[in-house]
Amino acid sequence: MACSPLPQSLIDDIINSINNLIYQAISSLESGLINTPPERLGFAHDSNGTVIHEADEDGNIIYPEAKLEIENGLHQLETLLEANVDKAFDKLEIYVLRNIFTVPDDLLSWVKLKHYEVRRSQKIFLP
Repeated sequence: MACSPLPQSLIDDIINSINNLIYQAISSLESGLINTPPERLGFAHDSNGTVIHEADEDGNIIYPEAKLEIENGLHQLETLLEANVDKAFDKLEIYVLRNIFTVPDDLLSWVKLKHYEVRRSQKIFLP
């Protein structure tokens, strides 16, 4: 007999905590990449002068393809991490529910829950 509601919610909370850590890591990575100059990430502008590039208020060249590539790469990384975490925690969930949060049927008669105990000093009167 498996105990269902509490163990399942505990496992769900663990999985949700790990997913939140993934989202925080991706967010930090995104802010780091966006704040890094595109030239340091490998983006370069035409040096022959035939193309006029947009610049921000500080005079830095804007690379719209850099932002798009960062967003796509982070989305792929997030998807990959979520898939691997889900696969690993599905295995953990099955193991925990089958082997840890389970009372074998032959021991069920030996288990006494606190709310089923009757104190010896209490007398039960039947009408």
